[in-house]
Amino acid sequence: MGVVYDKAVRAFICTASPPLAERLQAMLLHWACRECVTLSAAQTDSCSLLERESAQLVILDMDSVNPPEETPLHNSDAGLIVISGDAGRVIRSYRWHPAAFLKPDFDFRRLADALNACEKNWLCGRLGLESPYRRRSFQFPLGRIRYVEAAAHYCLFDQGKQTVRLRFSIDELERLLPGPPFVRCHRSYLVHLDAVTGMSYTSVVLRGGMRIPLGRTYVRSLREALQAWQEVEKRYDSFGVDL
Repeated sequence: MGVVYDKAVRAFICTASPPLAERLQAMLLHWACRECVTLSAAQTDSCSLLERESAQLVILDMDSVNPPEETPLHNSDAGLIVISGDAGRVIRSYRWHPAAFLKPDFDFRRLADALNACEKNWLCGRLGLESPYRRRSFQFPLGRIRYVEAAAHYCLFDQGKQTVRLRFSIDELERLLPGPPFVRCHRSYLVHLDAVTGMSYTSVVLRGGMRIPLGRTYVRSLREALQAWQEVEKRYDSFGVDL
């Protein structure tokens, strides 16, 4: 019973640009926190490392690294994201079947969309919730939860399109779920910060316009957590922002 995972996602950032590498490292950590994924990221200025190490994610900066034709990316099981502002380099990268392309001025949301396009490659690192009182192990992916609502001896896990009921107490889940991204907002509710678009003194507004209750004792802590969460992404809105 508790939060479980198989192994960390191994990611390689292939770039010869230290500022880009530093920025990508920070953005990857925030993405992993948002998606509830365990991550191990390394930097290299050569794709030859991929011949010796297995990876689930590869981010290739083709404006600073020019892999040779024989680079075995097309035979890799890794999800590949190519970064380049040069159309010719982008076209040459087609031979490796990238999952996504990014221009150098990408922001966090574009990177997150690209990483999620590689979902099948990093599922091994997704944190899950092992439910008690089941004959067989049941691992519920944490990154898909928008909020959790207490309901008698159970909790309801909302995923937007469907709800799952598991036998946990809300206090127990507050201890088990990683925070951030999960924050208590009411005696009966936990919310994922990325699902929040706004708040008042009585309710939390979620994407799509839905509202859940906000307890008075949680207003300040939720506001501070939400501001810190959103500030991280604002720092990556332009390519020239310093970390």
